Amino acid sequence: MKTEIRGEGRPILYLHPAGGVRWTPFLEALSKTHAVHMPTLPGFDGSAVDPSLRTRRALAQALAETIKTPIDVIGCSFGGAVALWLATERPDLVDHLVLECPAGLQTIDPALRKDPQAFRKALFAHPEKWTQPAKSPEVEAQNRSMLGHYGAEDGLDPDLLNALERVRHTTLILHGTEDRIVLKESMQLLKSRLPRAFLVYVWDAAHNIEVDQPGRMLKLVQSFLERSDAFMVNAAA
Repeated sequence: MKTEIRGEGRPILYLHPAGGVRWTPFLEALSKTHAVHMPTLPGFDGSAVDPSLRTRRALAQALAETIKTPIDVIGCSFGGAVALWLATERPDLVDHLVLECPAGLQTIDPALRKDPQAFRKALFAHPEKWTQPAKSPEVEAQNRSMLGHYGAEDGLDPDLLNALERVRHTTLILHGTEDRIVLKESMQLLKSRLPRAFLVYVWDAAHNIEVDQPGRMLKLVQSFLERSDAFMVNAAA
């Protein structure tokens, strides 16, 4: 599994969404204070498909084999589901857990799934902030096909729902107030299942919070990683 590392400092593992690897302004800013590790998950962005890995759980188990010491983990959407599986399968390898609109806890609206243009529109509240180089149509098509390969085409992973009780990590759940892909009910359900979780709604952000509101997300994540359970307390108080 190829992994790119940017920055120096306390390491962070970032698990990308189904759109593949992208170095957003949020991640670039985070790499100024941390060493951000971003693996290309098998089958994405032109990488080889591993036929032995057919679920998000199996993907997390394979990922665990590449981690040597406990690390903070950030997972976005598809990557959020993988991050949750990593926390359940190998809790000893995960320190703090950050979940950005994590998938796996609900069925995605079929109308959005069947219309790539509508789905892409739903990703952003501010599409003008998306400045990443366009991927080729072939790569985008392969990335979409990986959802089916990993049994994630409709979004829901019932086994993950049943495994959430095993997550005991201090967790930050971030949800955009304009997100139409992952619904607030599933994020509230997730928080109710995790005994050490904080759920924060990010104003004026859709599914890609780190694109719509990179500054707000950076402040939240840095404070959470630095102060852990105390991050919600006003430091000046």
